[in-house]
This record gives sequence, structure tokens and C-alpha cells, in this order.
Amino acid sequence: MRISLTTFIRYLVFLIIGVLLLYLAFKGQDLNKMLSDLKRADFAWVFLSIISSLLAHIMRAYRWNLMIGSLGHGTPSMLNTFHAVIMGYLANLAFPRMGELARCSVINKSDKIPVIKLLGTVIAERMVDLLMLGIVFAMAILLEFKLLSDFLYKHILIKLSGRIGDITLLIFAFLLLVIIIIFFLILMKKKKWGISNRILKFFSGMKTGILSVKNLDNKTAFVFSSVFIWLLYGLSSYLCFFALSATSSLGPGAALSTLVFGSLAMIAPVQGGIGAFHWMVSEGLTIYGISKIDGLSYALLVHTTQTLIILIIGSISLILFLKQSTGKRSNEQTGEY
Repeated sequence: MRISLTTFIRYLVFLIIGVLLLYLAFKGQDLNKMLSDLKRADFAWVFLSIISSLLAHIMRAYRWNLMIGSLGHGTPSMLNTFHAVIMGYLANLAFPRMGELARCSVINKSDKIPVIKLLGTVIAERMVDLLMLGIVFAMAILLEFKLLSDFLYKHILIKLSGRIGDITLLIFAFLLLVIIIIFFLILMKKKKWGISNRILKFFSGMKTGILSVKNLDNKTAFVFSSVFIWLLYGLSSYLCFFALSATSSLGPGAALSTLVFGSLAMIAPVQGGIGAFHWMVSEGLTIYGISKIDGLSYALLVHTTQTLIILIIGSISLILFLKQSTGKRSNEQTGEY
């Protein structure tokens, strides 16, 4: 897949922003203490946390398989779908949001399913995840109302208060309204403006993918897997608390809040959430009496181990997929496939 110069520059800017956030998060902190704490970490708990995350990735592949199967082009093997999901995460480490297209391309090459329809399923999947994040956020607010409300007030509302904050919100609302109006004008004037059948076909394919949730054969399994994915994410955060003495006393409520902070950070358009994850999670843990340096130690431990697992398993999946693709081409050329 070719990357244009403009796209490359944009991703480079995102990387610089991530590194800057990382620098600001660690600026003025006692790095020697952090390294000492990490050396004393109980990596048995880290291993269990990693297992929980891997199970979440497997469950995500299973859920995506349910959606792909409803498109009417056959259902890929779980192995192919898992490879695609992990390779998508691997791509996101280099190019934010490129992972969605990358994993669709993998399934397209392995099972000949149209990329446009696959992208539609990914959009639908993201909508479901956004709904799940909203539910998790609501649960965190209900369970940790006093702590989270104080944190949001101090870190967000104060910064957006006053004349500058009001102007910022008004500009954001105006731009959102303009985008919505333009979108509907395009839909209303599509024939008059002579939009090509290719573009209409693109949106039709996207619509088919997005509506894949509606056409699921096993909606119960889809709902169960969606809930289970986020339970495993939360469990992964919780288990890692016990790896460090400073966070070992934190309970499930703190894990729920950490899951929210970490998820919001991963939405940021920076490679692998670098910088944003460390800042958000460490700041979030301060509401539970965890010092900034101890919060950074926890964030660094979680982010580093999860990134390493994606790099290792993603690279293995990439090698296996390339080997499989080479074998298929070889068989097709010799007439054995």
C-alpha cells in the first residue's frame, strides 16, 4: 500500500505530538525511582494481564467474524480473522487509523471479500465499541461519582470556562453543523451534481457492511462477545494493579476508571496512543491518591507490555500471512490451487 507524501507528513506530525506528550508526562519526574519500581514489579500479574488482553483480541476476531459472515461472501477462518485483527493493531503502531484498512485488506486477500463491505463492518464495530465505552463511562461515573466529577471539573471544565472556552465550543458546534449540512446537500444533489456510480457503489458497500449487525444470524453471540471484550479489557487493567506495590491496593472501581481514561487516550490520533495514554492514565490515577510518578510507572508498564505483545504476535501473524499468500500464488501458477 503506497503512502502519499502528505499522508506521511501527517503521520509524522502525529508521532511528534505523541513524543511531545510523552516528554511532558515524564518531565520533572524521578525516572530512577520509576525504573527501580519497574524492576521490582511482579511480572506474574503482568503475564495474566497480557493473557486477558490476548483473549480480548481473540474475542474481537470472533465478533468480527460474525459480522463478516452476514455479508453473504462466506466466513473466514478464525485464524485468518485473528491475523487480520492483530496485523491491524500492528499497522496502527506506525500509522494511526491505518489498522482498519490494513485488516480489511488482509481478509480481502485471504478470502476475496470486498474491502468496501469489510470497511462497513469495521465502522459498525467502532459504533458498537463507542456505545460500550459510553456504558463503561456511565458505570464509572455512577460507581466513582465523587472522585471522577472532581477530576473532570478540575481538568476539563475549568480549562474550558470563560470567554476562550465559550468561543472554542461555539466554533466546534458551528463546524459540526456545517459538515452535517454539506453531507446532506451532497446526498440530495447527487444526481444533479453527477456523482459517479463508482462513488454511489462505494457508499452502498459501506452501508451493507454497517448494516451487517442487523443481519447477524447470532445476535446473542454478538452481544455477549461485545460485553466480554470490554470485561477482559477491564480485567487486564485490574490485574496489572497487583504488579506494582503502589497500585496493588486499588479496586475494580479504579480499574473501571483507568479503562475509561486509557480508552479515551487510545482514540487520540497518535501512534499506539504514545504519550496520550501515559498522561491520561497517570493523571486519572491521581484521584485515587496515587502519585504522578507511580501512575506513570503503571501506565508505562501497561503500555509497554501491550505494545510488545502486539509487535511480537503481529509480526508472527504478518510472516505467516505472507507465507500463506506466497503459497497460494505459487499453487495458482502451477494449477494446483
